[in-house]
Amino acid sequence: MGRARELSMGPRRPRRNGIAANPDYAALRRLTRAASPDTDLMRTILDRVGSNPARMRFQEGAIYIEACSRYSELTGTQYGPVQGTY
Repeated sequence: MGRARELSMGPRRPRRNGIAANPDYAALRRLTRAASPDTDLMRTILDRVGSNPARMRFQEGAIYIEACSRYSELTGTQYGPVQGTY
């Protein structure tokens, strides 16, 4: 089946994971896991990611919500969506 598929449809294209290509999500993941992150930088990245008009993928949304809850935990003010509401 592999050779027949390759002849009829061409070689398989590798999957692309766009999360690693976007540096904002990598920075949010790193800031979320840090013991004492820079909250101003975190807020700037959260604002930029949240104002993006494109729809987030599931994993991107999970990273965003985790970062929002971590930011809320650090500052004491509610920011962004809560898990299960988007």
